[in-house]
Parts: sequence; structure tokens; C-alpha cells
Amino acid sequence: MAKKKHDLQKDFHNFLEQSRQRFGEFSKELGVLAKRGEKEVVKASRIGKLQLDIVSLNMQKEKLYYEIGKKVASLNARKKVGITELEPYWKRMRKIETDRRKRKQELSSVQKKAK
Repeated sequence: MAKKKHDLQKDFHNFLEQSRQRFGEFSKELGVLAKRGEKEVVKASRIGKLQLDIVSLNMQKEKLYYEIGKKVASLNARKKVGITELEPYWKRMRKIETDRRKRKQELSSVQKKAK
């Protein structure tokens, strides 16, 4: 009986030792995976920030185009710009402005009739 108990203790001790080694290996593997995951998170974060920076810069560029356009239109209205390549745009702008005035007059007329 004592021998059986001793064998069980020995087997249990061997089991614990093997388990400890396996948990040690498992722990190392988890550490490696965690580092890889951390690197991926850092990489994804950097990619996201760079993409947001690009979007922001594109928006700044579009705003600048808008401001340049307003300035050129303002100068054209004062006959200070004579760029023939822009003439088709000025024609479209005049047509839009004429149509806008007509709609505004129609709106005023409809509003007066409604009263």
C-alpha cells in the first residue's frame, strides 16, 4: 500500500512538473502573441492617423481651391482678370445667376399672392 501511495505521489509529481513546463511554454507563446498583437495595434493606429492626416490635407486643399475661386470671381467682376480659359465658366456663372434671380422673383411673387 505504501508503495502504491509512493507511486501515486511520484506520478502526481511528474504530472505537476510536466504541467509546469507546458504552462511555461504556453506563457512564452502568449507573450510572443501579445507582442505581435501590440505591434499590429500600433501599426493599425499609425495607418489610421496617416489616413486622417491625408483626409485633412485634402479638405484643406479643397478649401483653398474654393477661396482661390472666390477671389478670381471677385477680381473678374471688377474686370481685373482677363483669362480666356475661364470664359466658359463665367458664362455658366452668369446663367446660374440669371436663373437664381428669376427664381427669387418667382418666390417673391408667390409669397405675395399667398398673403
